[in-house]
Parts: sequence; structure tokens; C-alpha cells
Amino acid sequence: MTFIRSFLSAATFITAVWFTVATSLPAQELHAFWRQTLAALAHEPMEAKVELLSEPLPYRKYRITLRSLGGVPIRALLALPVQGESPPRPWPAIVTAPGYGGTQQGVMLGECMRGYAILQVYPRSQGESAELWKIDGPDKLTWHLAQPEGAYYQGAYADVIRGIDYLVSRPDIDVARIGLAGTSQGGGIVLAVAALDLRVKAVVAHVPLLCDLRQSARTSGALVKTLLDTAGCNNEANLRTLDHFDPLQLAPDLRAPALISAGGRDETCPSTTIRAVFDRIPGTKALMFYPELPHTSCAAFYEMTWPWLDLNLRH
Repeated sequence: MTFIRSFLSAATFITAVWFTVATSLPAQELHAFWRQTLAALAHEPMEAKVELLSEPLPYRKYRITLRSLGGVPIRALLALPVQGESPPRPWPAIVTAPGYGGTQQGVMLGECMRGYAILQVYPRSQGESAELWKIDGPDKLTWHLAQPEGAYYQGAYADVIRGIDYLVSRPDIDVARIGLAGTSQGGGIVLAVAALDLRVKAVVAHVPLLCDLRQSARTSGALVKTLLDTAGCNNEANLRTLDHFDPLQLAPDLRAPALISAGGRDETCPSTTIRAVFDRIPGTKALMFYPELPHTSCAAFYEMTWPWLDLNLRH
């Protein structure tokens, strides 16, 4: 971890500490729900359609269309480095998901030039996938919260896992070296998916949304509270549904090394909600806390992303 300590001048390094956190959802219920969800996803034929995009780029770019949970079609963009004169080899891969706006990804396709395959997944009703299927409501978080079956993030998490399924199907991808990275909503998604999918070997989450949803739901200024209040559904029944998608509930199953950040001035994703998730991750982990950072990207943390991924994916 020496590379992490070199960044101490830009942030506070928080060592791994375990705290017992009361959870409102029995682990048996949570695991049963996700076993059933992933079994249903596995029964959906992937029906991958791959289109090479002819753009003037120093790498190969593809548009991927996949069939996901419930038969919903989604899109992803894949970037692959050009092998050149190097002997053919399977690439380590990074899967990323967008922020809450649905378009801005946590990792740019051009980062494939570092020697990775980059797969930008657009979960259903977001970004390029919105051209194929849309929710019948104004907001994702509050969509169909009467029960966990059919709630938005059940499908969204499955969509990212379907992206991993696709990478695993490719002979030019090293299936033992797949990582996840994301910012804001994307950060929350990759934490949850890393807990659900053991194929993930490293995860990086920058100022992640969706963490400790119950605490967020009662914190003034938090995006989760704003969305729930606006929809008139900030109540126990709906929070119990959201428990099924909260990285706080899933964190005890996260075994991949996790690098996470939080900002002291972030009202959208309060740092206390992120810390709550961090404390429940049992494996290798590091939390970078930036006291003056609002809800935005951070160059210092982005620079740390690559040594972390290299350390865990380039063995």
C-alpha cells in the first residue's frame, strides 16, 4: 500500500476498521432474492450484437447490444487496445457504469491504452440503453418500489453483471482479471455488483451514491432524500425495498479489494453513508477522505485508481 500513502498530502488515509452495523434486512432474505435474480438472468440468452465503430481512434471501439434481465435490451461500449507487434494475449478488463444522469461514465474508453479492455455499460433506461427501453416514470430510484422484484436497481445491477457475462464470453479477455470502477451512481453500482459477482477481482468507487440508503433518506441535502421526498415515498415500506440494493447490506459479501473515496463537503452523497459501507467490507480496502471535496471528480483519487487496478489485475 505504499503508493496510497504517497497521496497523504491530498487526503486523509483511513485504515480498515470493522464496526457492527445494525441491518434491517435478514441476510437470508437478501441472498435468496439475489440468487433468484441471478438465476433468472442466467436463463436469459445474451443475444450479443457487436458493431465495430469506424471512428478515427488509436484503439478499436465497438457498440455492444445485449439482452438482460426480463428480456430488456441494453447497450455498452467496448474499447480494445491494438495489439501491434506484441504477441496476442487476453486483456484484463474494467467495467464501468454511469453517474445518475445516465451518460457520464467513470472510466473513459481511451483508458484502454493503458492495456485494458474498457466496457462502459449503460444500464436500462440510461444513456445509449434509453434508446432501446425506458422506465414509465420520471425517476429511477423511486420506480416500482412496492416490492424488490421489478424495482429499478434489480435490473440495473443485473445489466452490469450481464456486461461481465459478455466479457467472459470473449476469448480476448482474461476472465481472471476483471475489475469495476465508477463514480457517484456508478460507484454505488460497482460496489453492489462486486459483492454479487465473484468474478470481480478489484473495485474502485469514487464518491459513491446509493450507500446506506436509510441514512441518506433522512439526511438533508442528500440526493436520495430529495428523490424519495419528491415522489412522496420516503417511508418504511419503500426503504425496505431499497434495502435489497443497498451496498451497506451487500458489503459483507464483497471480497474484491476495494478503493473508495468520500468528500467532506459532499451533500449529495454524504461521507458518513460511504463510511458506513466501507466499515462493513471484510476484505482488503482503503478509503480516501478529502475534507474539502464536494460531489465531484477528484484528480488525486483518479490517479490512485490505476495503481490500485494494476496491483490487483496485472498479476
